[in-house]
Amino acid sequence: MIFKNQLIKILLTLLLWNSVSFLQTDSWQHFDKENSGLPTNTIRCVTQDNKGIYWIGTWDAGLVKFDGKNWTVYNTKNSGLPNNCVYSITYDKIGKLYIGTMGGGLAIFDGKKSWKIFNEKNSKMPENWIYSVALDKKSNIWVGTNSEGLAIFDGKKWQVYNKTNSILRDSKVTYINIDKNDDKLLGNQSELVFIIDGKWKTEADMRIDTLEGSAYWISETSSGKKIISYKYGGITIFDGENFQIFKKNNSSIPIEGFYSAIEDQQGIIWAGSFGEGVVFFNGSVWEHWNKKNSPLKDDIVFNIFADSKNNKWISTYFNGIYIYNEAGVKF
Repeated sequence: MIFKNQLIKILLTLLLWNSVSFLQTDSWQHFDKENSGLPTNTIRCVTQDNKGIYWIGTWDAGLVKFDGKNWTVYNTKNSGLPNNCVYSITYDKIGKLYIGTMGGGLAIFDGKKSWKIFNEKNSKMPENWIYSVALDKKSNIWVGTNSEGLAIFDGKKWQVYNKTNSILRDSKVTYINIDKNDDKLLGNQSELVFIIDGKWKTEADMRIDTLEGSAYWISETSSGKKIISYKYGGITIFDGENFQIFKKNNSSIPIEGFYSAIEDQQGIIWAGSFGEGVVFFNGSVWEHWNKKNSPLKDDIVFNIFADSKNNKWISTYFNGIYIYNEAGVKF
């Protein structure tokens, strides 16, 4: 009986390790400038457009296109990209890219040759350091800046909102989330700001309190809940009325301080920290991966993105991109 119990424990242990896929070499893929077309190892963000093309924003070497096989680099020398630090990327229904840069303003790229730039000199764009870009249902462009508030472009004119002419308590707009109802949720250095049915609302107006500042990323779950990650705090899930807050003092979350958080196709929440690796949550248990216990070789994670095939793209500061898929990485 003792031998049987020990055997069961061994089998369970093997199954656990298999579930995190360290025994499956095809579950991890690593891209850096030595083994791929990446021009740098410092990656800011990744997204995938509606044609399945990956677009990668780098910290210091421009924009990268990856179709699953081929790599193309767009930078200030070979394209109309106005700055090589790409902070934010989104796209519209026809595949046009909207690229926020740190210092060059907003770039609109058709994905082929055509570029259009909006900056402080040629438009009413209030600042050239763009933190976040989003599109609403009317194709208005929403731009969050580093220190000059929110700018909205309707195709003809710009409207700027900051702490002097709106309810924003801070003029650093770190993230803009626009949901299927066209309602907006703004990340800010001070608190969340809601725009519901066109009406601006503070946390007090919503009768809520996030207990946090510096919301750096906002994404949505398959059920429409918001996942909010805080640079100096934990992870919060908001269902429209209530906040479920995960911090070290009230949950089993092992670390705090996150730059991004997303839900994958299996309902697992993944979050990247700026210095302590990655955590993931299956609804009951938090797990923690870092340089010591996983294939990750860099604990500074800018961004996590889950693509159409459930690959998790982990963008790091020093060591390129790590891609994980428990079912095997595939493009």
